[in-house]
Amino acid sequence: MINVGVIGYGRAGEAHARCYDTKPQAQLVAIVDPTPSRRDAARARFPHAAVAATLDDLDVNIDLALICTPPNSHEAYTEQALMRDAHVFCEKPTFLDPGTGAKLIALARQRRRIIYPGHNYVHSPLLQRLRELGAPERIGALQRLTMTVERPTPASGSSDWNPSWRRDPAVSGGGVLVDHGPHCIYLAEWLTGMHVHLVGCTMTYSTLGVEDHAELRLDMSGKIKAHILLSWRAPHRRTTYSLTGARGTVTLNDDILVEDSPAGRHTWRLAETPGSRHAHDDWLPALADEVLRQVIFAATGAELARSALVVAQTITAAYASAAQGGLPYRLPGTLNELQ
Repeated sequence: MINVGVIGYGRAGEAHARCYDTKPQAQLVAIVDPTPSRRDAARARFPHAAVAATLDDLDVNIDLALICTPPNSHEAYTEQALMRDAHVFCEKPTFLDPGTGAKLIALARQRRRIIYPGHNYVHSPLLQRLRELGAPERIGALQRLTMTVERPTPASGSSDWNPSWRRDPAVSGGGVLVDHGPHCIYLAEWLTGMHVHLVGCTMTYSTLGVEDHAELRLDMSGKIKAHILLSWRAPHRRTTYSLTGARGTVTLNDDILVEDSPAGRHTWRLAETPGSRHAHDDWLPALADEVLRQVIFAATGAELARSALVVAQTITAAYASAAQGGLPYRLPGTLNELQ
């Protein structure tokens, strides 16, 4: 039985706690949150779990720490959990600083523990179908990837703590690039089967000092270009992913999937169930099963955490590029760093 502890009982933490509490191979034994009202809510919902304000206050053993706090605390909690000999699952972005990320990966290897990044979009049935339809045998050799995430405003956090934390760089570590960029970056590699090679970026900033609009241009393995647009000041809420091949295009626009190929146009509506919430509850069971499987088999954490290090490197390069007017930056050899 795997003892699970949830660190951060906001929207994501609550969703993870509900999910892992149903898994027969796991038991939810602890919840950590600094906010008294959130701790009260955790005790009411999960009376069988120990509840504490800090990880140091816990006197129960945890085998797997689920870190669901804002980004600025991810690295510190990851190190703290590893030093307690716990495996780590961490919401995106797992690392803000690539150097710190590499050190934490080395620490995980030393202690024979894993760091599993919360890259949950790869478990979305819609995106799995997009990748399937984007296969070369359907639309030809891949030529371009475009990804657009448009929001009128950032998502709200827990009203018990700080609902506007995503606009506070001291808590979030950045703006729209840090919030939505990680998903697009790891999906760019996952959808194309290629690696981020070069990064160019331009962005604009809100009056609060965080970027609320960013455009990234990625060179993927020197073979195709990816364009990513992220915005918190759009007039609508819309998410679009599009793969263009030599013979056609497949596009996912929210929950509508369209394939244009020599065989004609085919359209599918792939709605999620109404019960799926901000934390994508529909996808969590598959993600949790994979995390628990990795914990059981005690795989080395380096390759699992590779995509999290790529995300950190890409975001760091994007900020540097934006400061230089969009000058492209080359990513270091991530796999070599993990040897």
